Amino acid sequence: MSRSPIIAFLVQRIGPYHHARLTAWVNLGKSVVWVIEFRSDDGVYAWSGVRDGGEYHRRQTHSKEQLWHALDEINPQVIVCVGYADLEIHQAMWWALRKQVPLVTCSDTTLTDGPRSWGKEQFKRRVVAAFGAALVAGSRAQHYLQGLGLDPQYQFRAWDAVDNCYFEQGAGAARKNTPTLLAQLKLPNRYFLCMARFIPEKNLPRLIEAYASYVGHTGDGAWALVLSGSGPLEEKLRRTIADAGLGSVVHLPGFIQYSELPAYYGLAGALVLPSVSETWGLVVNEAMAAGLPVMVSAHCGCAPDLVREGENGFIFEPEDVTALADLMRTVAGLDETRRTAMGRRSREIVAAYSPAAFANGLEAAVTCAFARRHRRIPWLTRLIVCLMAKR
Repeated sequence: MSRSPIIAFLVQRIGPYHHARLTAWVNLGKSVVWVIEFRSDDGVYAWSGVRDGGEYHRRQTHSKEQLWHALDEINPQVIVCVGYADLEIHQAMWWALRKQVPLVTCSDTTLTDGPRSWGKEQFKRRVVAAFGAALVAGSRAQHYLQGLGLDPQYQFRAWDAVDNCYFEQGAGAARKNTPTLLAQLKLPNRYFLCMARFIPEKNLPRLIEAYASYVGHTGDGAWALVLSGSGPLEEKLRRTIADAGLGSVVHLPGFIQYSELPAYYGLAGALVLPSVSETWGLVVNEAMAAGLPVMVSAHCGCAPDLVREGENGFIFEPEDVTALADLMRTVAGLDETRRTAMGRRSREIVAAYSPAAFANGLEAAVTCAFARRHRRIPWLTRLIVCLMAKR
């Protein structure tokens, strides 16, 4: 490639963590990065808009014609796609195959994060064959792509990274101002923190059930539970909390904007993430960067890579309410020295999943895909991508 190759990065919408990663990538000084947002009005997450593109360029498209026109104008030497399922990604893939532009996918999908069928997996194999390289989240994502035919030598890490320094520094500042912030944010003195969308996959009713058991055994000395988020199950969760008599100890602050997150982590005692399906779990990265012990469901993609049992946290089976209640008692019962040591270990582990690690990994994936640009793409892959792009 030339000294500063032009790379197109396709994503539904730029969120705060995308911004941190992309900024680190551009700061390597090896690529000119154009980010194409193809669903900039997506409302799945209520983020405040990321207005400053920094050193990367931004385009927004809302149709196939706009997307292809943007790619024609940008004329990238490599296209990086976040995932491989969206219609707009298929449209970009077809543009790339016609122009003989190599493709990279960024993926955190795992074998167990959703139902799988033989036919659908064979179909995916054909799609994945279009990519010359991948940036994956961790070991489970790598294993899944390998099963779809992408050799591990063409896979790099780390896709799922957050701005570790932002959370570490923000949490540290919050701890120095604990009494004031607790009053300002209306938070309890000691609490478990759960950050999650209020959807079935997050397994929040079981978390509440386990927490009720923990409170029942512990009594007045029990930690509170701060359950932050929003979503379609909110009213049902509120009724569940009220019916369990937990209204005074379960706090629902709603969706927390990125600027306020470090304070919530910094004042918490531990993070709990009870999902029954989770491709990765970026809140675990955030909590670890903030120096927290973590309790993570075995069904979360990040569990084998980020959690060292007993060192910085614990892994639990999300369907086992009794085990989770016992784990809450264990974590709340740790002395301050042990919890601090576990938080320090969290920061050490998550250091390998930083924006810089993302930047280096993606640059390696881009270089790899470009080196493989003359490989033969199977005719069936080309046909499937073409049909999907035009549907």
